[in-house]
Amino acid sequence: MVAVPQAEGALARPAKAALSLGTWGDHLQVLVAPAPRPAGRRTRVYGPATWLGAAAFASAVAGVAVSIATGSAEAFARYSPSFAWSSSYSPGTAHYATGILVVGTVVTTALALLLAAPVGLGASIALSELVPGKLAAAASAIIELLAAVPSIVVGLWALLVLSPLFARDVEPFLGSLPLVGRAFGGPAYGPSILLAAVVLAVMTLPTLVALARSALAAVPREDREGAMALGATRWQVVRRVVLPAARPGVKAAVTLALGRVLGEAIAVAMVIGNSPVWPRSLSGPGATLGSAIVNQFAEAQPGLQRSAVIGLAAVLFLLTVAVNVAGQSLRGGRRLWASRPRASRPRASRPRASRPRASRPRAGRPGAYQRGACSPSLPSAGAGEGGADLALVAPPGLGTRRRPRGQLAQGGCTLALVACGAPLVALVAYTVGRAAPALSLGLLVHPVAPFGVPGGGISTAVVGSARLLGLALLLAVPVGLLASLFLYEHPGRLAAVLRCSADVLAGVPSIVVGIFAFEAVVRPLHRPSDLAASAALAVLMVPVMVRANEEAVRSVPVELQEAAAALGASRWQVVRRVVLPGSLPGLVAGNLLALARAAGETAPLLFTLAAPSYAMTMLIYTLGTQPFPAAQHQAWATALVLLVVVLLLSALARAAAWYPTRRAQ
Repeated sequence: MVAVPQAEGALARPAKAALSLGTWGDHLQVLVAPAPRPAGRRTRVYGPATWLGAAAFASAVAGVAVSIATGSAEAFARYSPSFAWSSSYSPGTAHYATGILVVGTVVTTALALLLAAPVGLGASIALSELVPGKLAAAASAIIELLAAVPSIVVGLWALLVLSPLFARDVEPFLGSLPLVGRAFGGPAYGPSILLAAVVLAVMTLPTLVALARSALAAVPREDREGAMALGATRWQVVRRVVLPAARPGVKAAVTLALGRVLGEAIAVAMVIGNSPVWPRSLSGPGATLGSAIVNQFAEAQPGLQRSAVIGLAAVLFLLTVAVNVAGQSLRGGRRLWASRPRASRPRASRPRASRPRASRPRAGRPGAYQRGACSPSLPSAGAGEGGADLALVAPPGLGTRRRPRGQLAQGGCTLALVACGAPLVALVAYTVGRAAPALSLGLLVHPVAPFGVPGGGISTAVVGSARLLGLALLLAVPVGLLASLFLYEHPGRLAAVLRCSADVLAGVPSIVVGIFAFEAVVRPLHRPSDLAASAALAVLMVPVMVRANEEAVRSVPVELQEAAAALGASRWQVVRRVVLPGSLPGLVAGNLLALARAAGETAPLLFTLAAPSYAMTMLIYTLGTQPFPAAQHQAWATALVLLVVVLLLSALARAAAWYPTRRAQ
């Protein structure tokens, strides 16, 4: 059966026609397809619309950089470039500098990475190489799902649960150790650099495990099988074959995790003690760039003081951009701004003669086996006239008696997997246990009571968060979709630069985006508003949407688009009838992930929202830092509602992304 397009304006013909093919009586049915409609206005609008979406996204990226630069210009002009490294920071005497805060940020981040990197790498090895397939898939899904836990919930848990525990047991014990105790000397307050580092390590573990596991899983299966064929144990395969091959991806995972913890502000501000002094002990208080911005911005007066606080954000912005660019470059294995190949667009395919590729021996990597190496001592098994042989070269020490060491290493990786998931599961369980008795119907339906008035509920905050997220979706979804279609339709240097900007903007601290919304919306309107808060959340959502939507659009087979184009469909008709319906599950998953991230953000709302009762995250931050038990119970109840919303959105996103993959399999 053959479909033939009918020429426009032709006479009416029967829908089917039978053509005789000879004496055998076979017939060929020819379907006359209706002529495609003219392109019309929509096709002429589609191209400029994608350019408009790309321009809006580029404007957001440029706006973040320009607003930070202009807002901090007065401080850099007043204090000279030494503002970036001077150690004299005293807001009470109008002495502002970032040197001491950079030191606190580096010490806290380095300690967090020192705690998280071994645990995360061991957990990723266990998930990729040691744990059975179904159990590994379930464990990785749980860890990635817990990555969506909002930082304000982690900070509340650390402030009310871990801080007394550290002051009573952990810090005195570490201070009593013979050699390590010097780093933990002095009185134990609870809020400290050590506690902030532990909180950052817990927050970065899911990201580190997910990225490192992807790098380990990308190692070809033949490498593992070849080493096992030479008699290697499972741990020898991991140590000599998998880890050397996945080293660039693991480095990229650690670097991106570093960028994740470098810009965290809210959770650190709640547990670090906020004392901008030289860190003499890890059990003492300290301060970072993010925590200083959280504590000083609301009290800073317009002019030099506010410009100095924005200068802290400028230094933090440059640090995080540099780290994220390095991480993305390591992860991609090439220049981040290199253009993608043009093979994704539908085009006429031409048959190409296939020729066998000559395999090259792999050398210089311990634990690898060589393919295609010519060995005169080994006979060729089934070789042709060329006599190409296959020599398996065993690395030194392979197959020796190392089973006890391998079993010990495997046990350590399994223990790391348990240590990775235990804090996150304990956080969720403790939040449910503390909030469930305080959660009631009256708490959900009553508005937030004024400060000092007993009673009240959280309905104002719940409705306010829903309103902010709804407005942010209206702002972000069109830009994210059109910008992703632009990246798909226009492969080249410009698209590569926009793709690089999306990756970098996704790693920018949310507190920097909050300052951008303050400079771009709050100052011109002379007041905080829902529009300013939603604009900040939209800027956080757009880069996630752009990258997720682009991958979803590219997942649609090119053959389907070529078939639609062969039937006379315009480019807009192909996108509307083929590309968008085929990529709908991926689009929904990406938007839900972006929505889950925005729902848990607190730092941007500090500068853009009129009152804490207008959002759940702000209400948790305000009530959780008060010493009253009633306020803390209400904060736990709000945290549970927020946690359920965020985890539900993340689960829906995973389900939306998993269903088409499972159906295709």
